[in-house]
Amino acid sequence: MSAEAYRAAVSAHGRETFAFSGLKPGLAHWQDGPPPEGTGAALAYVDTGRTWVAIGAPVGPEHEVERAAARFVTAAKDARRNACFFATERRLLETMRIGEQPIFSPRAWPDTLKASRSLREQLRRARKKGVRVRAVEPSELVPGSPLREVIDQMARRWLDAHHLEPMRFIVGIDSFYHPESHKYFVAERDGRAVAFLSAVPIPARDGWLVEDVYRAPDAPNGTSECLLDALFRAVPDAALVTLGLAPLSGDVPLPLRLARRALRPLYDFAGLAAYKRRLSPMRWEPVWLAHPPRRGLWSLFASLRAFAGGSLVAFAARSIVRHPSGPPFVLALPLLPWTLLLALLALVGQHALLGFSPAELWLWVAFDTALAVALYRAARRPRTRRLLTAAALGALDAALSLTHLRAVGFGQGSLEIALRAVATLAPVLGTLALIWAVVLSQRRSRT
Repeated sequence: MSAEAYRAAVSAHGRETFAFSGLKPGLAHWQDGPPPEGTGAALAYVDTGRTWVAIGAPVGPEHEVERAAARFVTAAKDARRNACFFATERRLLETMRIGEQPIFSPRAWPDTLKASRSLREQLRRARKKGVRVRAVEPSELVPGSPLREVIDQMARRWLDAHHLEPMRFIVGIDSFYHPESHKYFVAERDGRAVAFLSAVPIPARDGWLVEDVYRAPDAPNGTSECLLDALFRAVPDAALVTLGLAPLSGDVPLPLRLARRALRPLYDFAGLAAYKRRLSPMRWEPVWLAHPPRRGLWSLFASLRAFAGGSLVAFAARSIVRHPSGPPFVLALPLLPWTLLLALLALVGQHALLGFSPAELWLWVAFDTALAVALYRAARRPRTRRLLTAAALGALDAALSLTHLRAVGFGQGSLEIALRAVATLAPVLGTLALIWAVVLSQRRSRT
């Protein structure tokens, strides 16, 4: 199926938030056969090698969506693939809630501003500092134009500020596909662009999705709110505007809630949802991952592979090696169970396994607890000073561990040897990793 045929289907039946995003480069398109045997519905998807991960529900006549979903699953099976539907707003097959999206009414926006002092203050603060917003025509954003170059640089710096590698699929950075259908706004200060917003249509709901918002580091507080205010005022009769999926927010399953907490240093899911909530949406709509029966976990990992653009292991490795938050985060994860193990050994009187006295082992538990806190703080905000503090604590840990091993030796039994080896080698390697994180942080501060 051609992209143009998919676009025609979206124009006629696209009611899912991310339907238009299926026109981004690099996606495949599927179209069911014509009625009455088929449904004529269409889908954009990524083939991960084992699974077709579709964007939302099938795009087609409302009464045929469920049948089209079943036929897509069958087509995937014929190609020896599984299938799932990511970020659908309807419950197809079996579903797993993966988050929610805020819905705004442009008609109600003036009343929202009247009722929200904090929003008015944000707008006032940015405007007082000279921020002005204007609509941008696609002709100003052709490759090589001055404004396009500034926005591209803004996007690169926005990506660099994140703690993960760039993701693909529906969140891939590309604001300029089919530009004639977008609404573009730029915030300027003293004649210089400091922020940019791109919105795409949700045709069958008479709505708009805010797809990209970039800010320069020196953009005043309230600049993003000024861009949203301009969009709402530009589409006063639209039925809705949404900021898209707030992943892992709302009443998601327990494993996803745990992931939301554990991954906070790398991606602040709760902070993203809180920001959207401060804008006072009129309601929140649940967003689902739909999948065939008993394929929920498989479909979740397949969706993650779609975002990673391939191997999750390779994506994680790149995030660790290329971003200053990676090393402290990876070191903090095993340090927590290790510290609990030390505390357990102290409680049951097995301090001799590591060659410590009871008091020394408890001091080590306290030290490792402080180190874990320092690592977690450095991962959340990988500033050079925090990373240097964590590296200094790691170096102290390594020096003390080497001194202790020299004094007590590796011990006799295999358990003693293993524990003492880990207790010595881990802080040495951890210190080297933290020094690398400091180097990355300094490189980033110079760019």
